[in-house]
Amino acid sequence: MPDTTQPRATLKDIAARAEVSVTAASLALRGQPGVSARTRTQILAAAEELGYISAGRGPQHDRKTVGVLLRDIVSVFSHDVVAGIQQVTDEHDIRLVVADGRGDDETIRAEFEKLAQQPLHGLVVFGTAVTDTALRSCAERMPVVVIGRMGRPVRGVDIVSNDDFQGAKIAVQHLLHQGHSRIAHLSKGLLRRDGFVAQMREAGLELHAQVEGGTPELLKPAIRYILFSVLHEKNSPTAVFAETDGIAIDLIGAALDAGLRVPEDLSVVGYDSTRQCDMIRPRLTSVGQPRHEMGQAAIELLRNRWAGETEDKHIMLEPSLEIRESTSVPRFSDPDSPLDLSVGVKAAGQDR
Repeated sequence: MPDTTQPRATLKDIAARAEVSVTAASLALRGQPGVSARTRTQILAAAEELGYISAGRGPQHDRKTVGVLLRDIVSVFSHDVVAGIQQVTDEHDIRLVVADGRGDDETIRAEFEKLAQQPLHGLVVFGTAVTDTALRSCAERMPVVVIGRMGRPVRGVDIVSNDDFQGAKIAVQHLLHQGHSRIAHLSKGLLRRDGFVAQMREAGLELHAQVEGGTPELLKPAIRYILFSVLHEKNSPTAVFAETDGIAIDLIGAALDAGLRVPEDLSVVGYDSTRQCDMIRPRLTSVGQPRHEMGQAAIELLRNRWAGETEDKHIMLEPSLEIRESTSVPRFSDPDSPLDLSVGVKAAGQDR
């Protein structure tokens, strides 16, 4: 009988006892092809000795166990996506093991390595901090879904994301419809910035677009620069599209401190449509991500893998604009007033 006072065995422990690779141990324990009958028997015996499976060769429990690695457990995005995850896992009696990356890339990678060695049936990873190599290696042992990842695919890994490029275009379209032409973007990423510039280009206003920030360290100086421009320059931006609600809220606070009115002097659009949008005044217009649906989709992708699906999937969900009180027509909208053609499109972090 296994010693129940000892910590639960991991895949690494079972592989070491059976003198096989972690990948082979995972395949055998999940009943997947890829190991010989002799090796499978050896691995199952090791798992039984370590208390992972019963003498009847069945798991200690019938429930699936899924690991969830959050970028930051306190973020509204994580909370809402996990709510979607839990809805599906509760319906199917799936156990969750949650790890917090604390918003730090090194911590995220360390927590990922810990989860990857556990006898899980699947792993959901938030964000892009984990390397392609690590994701691919883990996917050889268990199904892996990444939430929020864009860019090149990773073999064996499924992806759930929001269409950030289209979301940025929606935000700019709203401001253009209200009559704004001089629009700034507070940016710290590529896809939303690219969507912003693309929509301004389509409207023939690329030269009146202004991209500020580029890194978290540059965002506060970028906010000060925009507000100085609004206060002191004739052809300053009349609207700002911020990459996140948090950045937008910081901008609104700084604008009010500077004596500006939102939206009368400056319209502001955020991104994520978190609960804070309704808590501040004026309430923040924002692009909403279907966060709950992203969590649901992640678990459904794992369930498809358990059912034998082998094709890599990328589910991209559509964003929507939630209009509140932080945007309005520009205060000065005289069509005869010339625009400053020297503003140009400033790349993120570019020297002025």
